[in-house]
Amino acid sequence: MLRPSLRANDFLVAESAAMRVVLAAIETFADGGAPVLVTGEHGTGRELVARVLHQRGPRGRHTFLAVSPSFEDIPHRPDDDDCARVRRALHAAKGGTLVVKDLSDLSRASQHTLARALRDGDDVQVIGGADLDIDHAVTAEIVTRELFDRFAARRIVVPPLRDRLEDLPALFERWVKHYATEIGRPKPTVSTRAHERLRAYPWPGNAGELKSIARRLVVRVTGKIEASDVDEILPIVAERVPLEDLAFEDMVKSKLAKLLDQLDGYPVEDLYAMVVARVERPLFELVLARTGGNQIKAAALLGINRSTLRKKLTAGADRSPAARDRRASSRR
Repeated sequence: MLRPSLRANDFLVAESAAMRVVLAAIETFADGGAPVLVTGEHGTGRELVARVLHQRGPRGRHTFLAVSPSFEDIPHRPDDDDCARVRRALHAAKGGTLVVKDLSDLSRASQHTLARALRDGDDVQVIGGADLDIDHAVTAEIVTRELFDRFAARRIVVPPLRDRLEDLPALFERWVKHYATEIGRPKPTVSTRAHERLRAYPWPGNAGELKSIARRLVVRVTGKIEASDVDEILPIVAERVPLEDLAFEDMVKSKLAKLLDQLDGYPVEDLYAMVVARVERPLFELVLARTGGNQIKAAALLGINRSTLRKKLTAGADRSPAARDRRASSRR
């Protein structure tokens, strides 16, 4: 997230073709009128785009308010329900811009209240943030069609950093300059090879990760940032190999052989269910961790639907040692 004291335009770098498309969309939608949907991966700068939309439009001198889907980060009474918090947020941003950071995480009651406010034309421009699975969230009825239709006509897709590498040098230099100024140091220069190292990295955390790397380098380095400095703090990324070359089956056979050795002499009649249960649960946990807890993305990656994933997660939790201990305790 960009702090309010910073000028958003300074960090909207659009030297790549992908970001020039974003810039054109901003110019089109910066009229302060109908709702706008800003989608993209985590860390791509959705709130930055929203702030630039606000600043370039007729509401730029008025309130800019970015809130979480729970709306709990605005002043409210303890007894306020979801609908009351939505109304308070709309009132707080009246005349300006309200950014809801992730539409997919809004409660159903909040969605209905927000959709009604948009239909009635309250004096506030609403910008909704969402990841790229927002359409699937509508299909899965996590986001109501009523709310989605209010945003669908005006949509900006912020590309991941790996698809806009032409922007990386200028963006990195701007963050280096910013953090150097913050700590009262001269801005370090950045070597060509350091830039090459940065371009070779896949940036799973997008521009947000680049910002963090820039801050760490400014703290650690004075004078000139070299390739070796970048190598010291960039995460090590395993070299990708074709999927068919992964020796997964060999690894599974080895683990199963050890399991069978351990079970030798024990009366076992449900080996298949035992193996599936032991493999399935950690697989789900790893995939959910990879998708940041997003069950829609996890289900898509697993090749199952979300309801099936939920059922399996619930069943797995019921079979866990902790659950068995609770049942045994209750029987006692």
